[in-house]
Amino acid sequence: MGLFGFGGKKEKTASAGKGEKISFNGGSDAVTAKCILTAGVRGVEMDINLSGDSVNLSHGPVAAKGESACVTYFDKKGTGQSLRPKKARLLGDQNYWMDVSCQYLDKGEKVNEVLTKLDETLANQDFIVGQLSLADPIVAGSVMTLKKAGNCPSGLSNIDAWLGRVEQKIPENLRANYMGQLG
Repeated sequence: MGLFGFGGKKEKTASAGKGEKISFNGGSDAVTAKCILTAGVRGVEMDINLSGDSVNLSHGPVAAKGESACVTYFDKKGTGQSLRPKKARLLGDQNYWMDVSCQYLDKGEKVNEVLTKLDETLANQDFIVGQLSLADPIVAGSVMTLKKAGNCPSGLSNIDAWLGRVEQKIPENLRANYMGQLG
């Protein structure tokens, strides 16, 4: 065994919910929308309960609480390649837009300014950083919540088209249920 107990033999843990469906709980807010869209885009099947006031999931012996933990779990459990870009510039752009989503859109601050910039960004590319990334379901969750509340400016055709592209990334067998949960 190495320094601080590292380097020893790994203990086997119970398989995280093998064969079990993920159980997700949340409220009717942007954070919940972000988690549902991320799970959907990643093709993760789950049972959704929207009677809570904070997001959490359980999957066998695994439990996760909070937006970041749930989004990361869905990204790891999903099908295909992770939504986290490998290139540093794209990863930085992704993280920038995810921060903007939390710091401004979810609080209803600088909505016109942020969405105008997003609409301009999407004029030349299909997704926020060019390729589909975690920024897309995260920011889409914020935008959809603003739209649902009637707090989203009109005339942002690039954002409207992009929301459609994000929705189409959700497998057909999950799309109606997940989008229905978002109202």
